Amino acid sequence: MNRVLVVRSSNRPIPLECAASVHALEAAGAGVVDQTGSAEVSLARNLALSRALDVLRKPEARPFDVVLMVDDDMVFAMRAAELVVAHARATGLPASACYALANGSIPFERLPGGRFMGGLGFVAVPVAVLASLATRSSVVTTDSGEAFWEFTSSASEAREDGTRRWLPEDYRLTRELGGVDFLPIAIGHLKAKVVMPDRATFEALTGAPS
Repeated sequence: MNRVLVVRSSNRPIPLECAASVHALEAAGAGVVDQTGSAEVSLARNLALSRALDVLRKPEARPFDVVLMVDDDMVFAMRAAELVVAHARATGLPASACYALANGSIPFERLPGGRFMGGLGFVAVPVAVLASLATRSSVVTTDSGEAFWEFTSSASEAREDGTRRWLPEDYRLTRELGGVDFLPIAIGHLKAKVVMPDRATFEALTGAPS
């Protein structure tokens, strides 16, 4: 884990279960960037990832090669992190674990070509991929003077039939990253209770056995 930089945004006290999961990564050698104080999710994502890139570009920085995005309500085992990071490292492509929402649905959608866009709850992004996206992103400054890359935003966009859909920041960011490899690695989503993804739902979505 010593080449992994964990990025976590939160605007509330972090649940103990998530804190313990991230602490285990840190104890195993991972770096951690925590972003707090923004109630606007798109801004929080952009600030967090920009701060991560700032850390990565410091001359004294450790040789991190993967950024692991972790939402503040994820509950996971060390092995899940190892597998997702190993996949991103081996392929050079972003990879996501599988988790469910409170209603049991899995927040991912297949893109043309077979990869997926969806939630950012537990996504490993190779540093080179994130740095490449920064070169294509606008630079914005907050009212307090902090500059950041606008990697994503929530906005409507046109469908092929002329209607419009709302695409949230997580779907847009995973798409801008080129899509993610969606892996059959189940992690928990803390929504008053830990919600685990259903195997049959995963197989129906991906078309492949897990």
